Amino acid sequence: MTVKHQQPAQQFDPLATEPGTAAAILAHTGVLLVALDPEGRVVYFNNACETATGYDRGEVIGEFVWDRLLLPEQVDEVKAVFDELVQKPVPNENENYWLTKDGRRICVHWFNSSIREDNGRVRWIIGAGLDITGKKRAQREIEEHAARLHAVVQTAIEGIVTIDTEGIIESINPAAERLFGYDAQEAIGRNVKILMPSPYREEHDRYIKNYLRTGEAKVIGSGRELMGLRRDGSTFPMELGLSEVLLPDRRLFTGVIRDTSERRLSEKRERERLAEHAHAARLAALGEMASGIAHELNQPLTAIVSFADACQNLFKKDKIPEDVIGDALSQISEQGIRAGNIIRRLRQFVKTGALDREIVHLNAVIKDVLAMVSHEIHMNEVDVKLHLGKHLPGVWADQLQVEQVVLNLVWNAIEATEASDLRQLDIETCKHDDTLLVKISDTGCGFTDDMTNLFTAFYTTKENGTGLGLSISHRIIEAHDGVLSATSNAAGGATFSFTLPIMEAMY
Repeated sequence: MTVKHQQPAQQFDPLATEPGTAAAILAHTGVLLVALDPEGRVVYFNNACETATGYDRGEVIGEFVWDRLLLPEQVDEVKAVFDELVQKPVPNENENYWLTKDGRRICVHWFNSSIREDNGRVRWIIGAGLDITGKKRAQREIEEHAARLHAVVQTAIEGIVTIDTEGIIESINPAAERLFGYDAQEAIGRNVKILMPSPYREEHDRYIKNYLRTGEAKVIGSGRELMGLRRDGSTFPMELGLSEVLLPDRRLFTGVIRDTSERRLSEKRERERLAEHAHAARLAALGEMASGIAHELNQPLTAIVSFADACQNLFKKDKIPEDVIGDALSQISEQGIRAGNIIRRLRQFVKTGALDREIVHLNAVIKDVLAMVSHEIHMNEVDVKLHLGKHLPGVWADQLQVEQVVLNLVWNAIEATEASDLRQLDIETCKHDDTLLVKISDTGCGFTDDMTNLFTAFYTTKENGTGLGLSISHRIIEAHDGVLSATSNAAGGATFSFTLPIMEAMY
């Protein structure tokens, strides 16, 4: 068998065998190619140079490159690079701007070399350039963006802390330094738990691990109220907003921290002022109800006196019927308890104190208020109709203050019906979305056309009114994250409505 040996492929060098091909390649390459004579005049200007600058080569050939294409402020710098190439046969690089025909600037990164004759004299200076205008612009935008971001972070009034997935602090801005009492050098590289008191300290690592494992975010992307720990061991209330930053090779978490101490103090003062105003309004309401209260107390006290007199008369007889004495004493006890309950309810109603929330059932509040004003309802011959929803959930509220709102609205409704032939009061409770709705409607005189000042302090349409009842009621409902509103009824009279968040909606 004859084995044929494959001849090696001959290398094809178009630059050596076809000089015209070399010229075509140089002319049409995307790289900017320019050749200068030893004095700096342009002797070659390829198609890429024409496209980039807008000049035809005929407009440039024979011109000094610095006269036609360079920025005046860069001429000396480029001449120094040119002289270095003339003096030394060593390639170099530089960047400079070219001015286009229409006045734009393009930034070019040049790779420069020299072609010399056998005697070492320079024949041409060759420059191969890449237009990096877009790259420069993008780099400048990135640098400007980074500088702006740095300025924002450094001057932000909120504390900003960045941590990695292990909870290690990577950056902390000046506001956070002031807030926690740590210098950046002290804090960076330590676990963020140094900024947290218990129980947040113990929960932190577990939360991060759970998020990385499940992707379930409970805090990331939202705000939360918690306590911060200063370097000196003191704590303060703060609001934390946590976000996630995804980088190509890792992820970071950024926390924006706001000290809420002043806000908490302001809220406390506002609650105290509201409690003071509400207390004053309750005293005023009791002043208006004085006759009714006296009547309520007079009934059990009169009964007690009557039964006591009856007992004394029985004791004068020779034979005392035990069952009658027992019944009389029971009545005295019941009426005493009744009087005590009235006094207890009044004392509770006029007590002072800050907002004290608990689970409150509105139907029970309404019934208690109606019992308190039962005398006025009877004396004014008001027909009360209740439409109370069944199995309603509780609301998270201060019972005393909600009771005050209901009393104000019921009392106003009773007074509004005094001049009406039909004296009717309708009270309705029901669930409305995530709130409980209370409606109190009357058949009274209704409103005038202008209702803009209805909830303004000291505004009243009553001859002897204080103008505090509706204003205080409005503020109480707002403090409970609810809404109090009023409308005129088509058939006459008015309806006051308020909502309070139900207990389930608080979580």
